[in-house]
Amino acid sequence: MISTRIANQTYLKHMQNDPLKPGYNFDAHLVAGLTPIEKGGEFDFCIDRPQGMKGFIINYTCEGRGSIFKDDKRFDVNPGDLLLFPPGVPHYYHRHEDAESWKHRWVYFRPRAFWQDWLHWAQLKNEVYFSPRPEPQDKQLQIEQLFSDIELHAKTSDPFDVELSLNLLEQLLLRCKQMQPDVRNKALDPRIEAAINFMTVNLTRDFQYQEIAESVCLSSSRLGHLFREEVGMTITQWRDDQRISRAKQLLITNNVSINRISLQVGYNDPLYFSRVFKKLNGISPKGYRKQFSLIY
Repeated sequence: MISTRIANQTYLKHMQNDPLKPGYNFDAHLVAGLTPIEKGGEFDFCIDRPQGMKGFIINYTCEGRGSIFKDDKRFDVNPGDLLLFPPGVPHYYHRHEDAESWKHRWVYFRPRAFWQDWLHWAQLKNEVYFSPRPEPQDKQLQIEQLFSDIELHAKTSDPFDVELSLNLLEQLLLRCKQMQPDVRNKALDPRIEAAINFMTVNLTRDFQYQEIAESVCLSSSRLGHLFREEVGMTITQWRDDQRISRAKQLLITNNVSINRISLQVGYNDPLYFSRVFKKLNGISPKGYRKQFSLIY
């Protein structure tokens, strides 16, 4: 029988350094691991985080079977299945009571701004993204190897290992996004890809349409039309979406003032920043920070 011991970090008084055990703070931008749950073993307990976490967790079942949520919200995961828990979404999962084990790899991370589009999958179950086992098998092996490599680099302190682990995580997220049934088959126009790359590099700078257009050898009007046709939003909407995504991470991961965050993400006017933030999220930056203030 699964232990009723709850791994809810919010209420624990004593912290420790093992992310597989209750009490780990997850006060980092990337943490990765492998949880080898065996029936009656050391890790055979239920993870229960009612308020979720500050960052994302992506989870991959290697062996055995796990259960996510309970009662009418419950669903099970099997080898090859992937889960993506967004920030603030409750966590409740454990080894399936009929399974002898549940071995799963996971990565906890706080995303870079330009990853935003990769963090929405086709299937959503109780606010958690779910992606079934990839086919053919070589894709499944690629996914598992990326998890393993991320963990390897995340646990060492060699030069550039942090950058390598983030690079591998980008590959993992892209692989997962690539598997989604709603992903468009038509590749982006290379000029639009170049424009997006330009804006990503200069995201915090007050660049002009003409500057982007010249960098991709298009007129401003042609760029605007083509961008909306290819991406489904205007250049300004895309830029604001990326900036606000970055601001959301800054608001819940440090105590820097909202005015300072406004400048850090590219808005010189804090009032305009607040208006854009509320328009996209339905809540002010101050309210968003307060909403997450009780989440560890």
